[in-house]
Amino acid sequence: MTVRPLLSYLLLVLLTLSACESALLQEPRVPAAATPVPAAQTTSSDPAEVLREYMTAWNNSDLEAMHGLLAERSRELYPQANFIDKYTVAHSVLRFGGVQYMARGVEHQGTTAVLKYDIAIESPTFGVVVDEDRVMRMVNEGGWKIAWSPMDIISGMSSRARLNERAEFPQRANIYADDGRPLAQQDALIYSLYVIQQDMPNVDDCLNTLALVTRQHLNTLRRIFVDYLDETLFHIAEIDSDQYETHQQALAADCDIRVTDGPLNKVRAYRSRSYYGHGMATHVVGYIGAVPADELDRWEARGYSAGDLVGRAGIELAYEETLAGKPQRYLRILEGGSTVIRELAGAVGQAPRSVTLTIKRDLQAMMAQSISDAVNYASPNWGGITTGGALVAMEADSGKILALASYPSFDPRIFSRDTEYDVLGAITRLNGDPRNPFINKALAEQYTPGSVYKIVTALAAASEGIWAREQLFDCDYYWYGESYGDSQAVRTDWRLLESPPKDPAGSVTMADALAASCNPFFYEMGARMYEARSDMQSDYAKLLGIGRQTGIRALGLEAAGNVAPPLEITTAINNAIGQGDVAVTVIQMAQLTAAIANGGALWQPYVVSHIGREGEADFQLENEPSLVAELDLDAEALDIVREGMCKVTTVEDLGTAWFVFDDAPFTICGKTGTAETAGNPHAWFVAYWPRENPQIAFAGVMAHSREGSEVVAPMIRRILDDYLGEPRKDFPEWWQAPYIPVQTQRQALAELAAAEN
Repeated sequence: MTVRPLLSYLLLVLLTLSACESALLQEPRVPAAATPVPAAQTTSSDPAEVLREYMTAWNNSDLEAMHGLLAERSRELYPQANFIDKYTVAHSVLRFGGVQYMARGVEHQGTTAVLKYDIAIESPTFGVVVDEDRVMRMVNEGGWKIAWSPMDIISGMSSRARLNERAEFPQRANIYADDGRPLAQQDALIYSLYVIQQDMPNVDDCLNTLALVTRQHLNTLRRIFVDYLDETLFHIAEIDSDQYETHQQALAADCDIRVTDGPLNKVRAYRSRSYYGHGMATHVVGYIGAVPADELDRWEARGYSAGDLVGRAGIELAYEETLAGKPQRYLRILEGGSTVIRELAGAVGQAPRSVTLTIKRDLQAMMAQSISDAVNYASPNWGGITTGGALVAMEADSGKILALASYPSFDPRIFSRDTEYDVLGAITRLNGDPRNPFINKALAEQYTPGSVYKIVTALAAASEGIWAREQLFDCDYYWYGESYGDSQAVRTDWRLLESPPKDPAGSVTMADALAASCNPFFYEMGARMYEARSDMQSDYAKLLGIGRQTGIRALGLEAAGNVAPPLEITTAINNAIGQGDVAVTVIQMAQLTAAIANGGALWQPYVVSHIGREGEADFQLENEPSLVAELDLDAEALDIVREGMCKVTTVEDLGTAWFVFDDAPFTICGKTGTAETAGNPHAWFVAYWPRENPQIAFAGVMAHSREGSEVVAPMIRRILDDYLGEPRKDFPEWWQAPYIPVQTQRQALAELAAAEN
């Protein structure tokens, strides 16, 4: 196409042309008129002035004003609603961004005139769409008016022809784990599973097997089963080929899920985008789906159309342009559905590139399986009441996220275009789940930390000389803080709340107090630090990353947690044991635990390693280890904290988690936490492994469950057993017993007062 000098100048103003692309494939920025054009007058004696008003109104998308410039006969043939509809449809296809024009002359023929001109329409998808040699016919009706037809939108259009966009999408790139194995893989084998309840040898056995394979809660599966008659064939899950090969025999034996001939075949295989492990990393990897209707404008501005598949969460969303590339697009005028009248423009594509994460695929699978198996096994107990939780594993000396599991999760394939799920039913169940499965609980939720926060209190008290390393403290059931100005007359140790009460910890050092999670000791530290400097404790919390986002990218919303200088001593005492005004996220606690493990380096957490494949031309390093701060921690204070954390898992009757790890063939140092809430407590456990030269920092919470040593510590024990290839320690048998509420301090004091009366 030859562009005339003046139009070439116009396009050069709109954009900078590249040497290798035509003007049609660029993306200009066309300035819009500053103010809307009023309705046209009928007295214009200059056709060029009418054209100017028409183009200015078009540039402002003032379609009513444009229609007002039409001749009477044109308004009859194309009423305003019809006229506006034609432009609206054209704008939608073009993704209209503005128009510039150049008049080239007018020929008068009595009461008619023919005005010749060129236009350039801006489109975020197609760059500048140039339409030359246009002719606008006008009639004089006491003033020049436009004898309009669809050709005045784009030359070649008519009542039978329409604008059409066609996109040729490249194959979406894969998302890989750190070792190059896929977490999300395009054109991979999917196994779609169906069941008939009356064919199952035992329905409960099948439910247990499906819970294992799909990591869904038993009660969720039961509710699905209830919706169908015993003889009905219905869809239950889609799994990747690795999952199917691993569990094929159990699925056949327990659920009668097997390949057969005929309409009652229960295993149907097809190829699509596969997510390894049936949602084991959904809150990291994310998922793709059709452009949501309420986000169409935003996606259209990026060149997408309604119905296109795009990343909707996680890495799939954050790296959409990388993974999807850009499609080759064509803009045409078609007649009769398929006859090409005119090629208008094109948009060059861009090859997709893979994204590699820091996630260790096996560790991620073990973590997701551990939390799911624990909740299902404990369904008669805390597993039936918990609102979910999260586990994080971070490399201790780099900030790499090695695994992150948020519970409950879901199969990302429910949003796929070619899924065999009952999509409406599946999404309705997820939206109605009070545990909020769409929320990444490792980042977006913040929780009262309970006793895991005592790590901060101990580090602050030791660093500031509030308590000496070998100084002893009598850890009894009660602590009286009236002399410090505490508004509570008496506070209790957690041992008094047990049923039956455990013996007091007795005379303890600071490290022992941390190992025993002695509440009275930390009440004392909270009071003494407040007296010394009211913001002492909160300063150390902030130093260790609490109260601000970690800044991890690509995983969606992140909560900041909360820590602030206490305004009075009662708050300081509450905060010292992780109650009161303190709130943290799981990823903050993983970062903090890593800093304790590595000697004071606060690393920036990250999950994306690189883009493209190493050794290839498109390789791009996306992240590498980066220090947020090299904390100048007191060496002796740090040693006290680590000594206490190691005693947590090793010293009988003192360490709060020794019974979980007493027979472990590996060394781990940790801290348990049980955070009182308005409902059942949050269970916490943070840890680093191994004791010498730590490699991995763990943090986990299970909201509204029981004590941290009883709930989360056994999960992390299971993860390390699997990761290190050691025999699994069984989950506690009492998880199968009915739930007994954990007594609160208020309840214990009320019972004590009642007994005294």
